Amino acid sequence: MAKPTFNLKRLTIATVFTAIVVLVTHIPQEIMPKRLQVSGLDKIEHIVAYGAITFLFVLSLTARFSLLSAAVLFFAISVVGALDELTQPLVNRIASPMDWLADIVGISIVLLAFVCFNHTKRQAMINANV
Repeated sequence: MAKPTFNLKRLTIATVFTAIVVLVTHIPQEIMPKRLQVSGLDKIEHIVAYGAITFLFVLSLTARFSLLSAAVLFFAISVVGALDELTQPLVNRIASPMDWLADIVGISIVLLAFVCFNHTKRQAMINANV
C-alpha cells in the first residue's frame, strides 16, 4: 500500500485555515470594519493569507518537497484563490483580478522559498559527500 502523501493532522489544519480565509473574504463589504477597508491593505492581506495557506500545505507534505509538488500546490491553491474571487459577488463583494494576483504572489513567494531551501540543502549534502 502506498504511503500517504500528507500528514492528516497538518492537512486538516491547512484545510481549516483555508476555509477560514475563504469565509472571511465572503463577509459582505458593508459589515467589514472600516479600519480593514484601507486602500492597498487588502493586497497585503491576500499575499499574507495565501502565503500562509501555502506554507501550511507544504508543511503537511510527508513526501520530499519537489518541483512537482510545488507545481501541484501552486495550481491547486491558485484555483482556490480564483474560486474565492469569483464567488465574492454572491455576497455583495467585488471580484478583483488584482486580488487573485496578490494571492498568486503570496503562493509564489512561499513556494520559491521552499524550492530554494530544498536546492541549497541538496547542494550542501552533495558537497559534504565530495
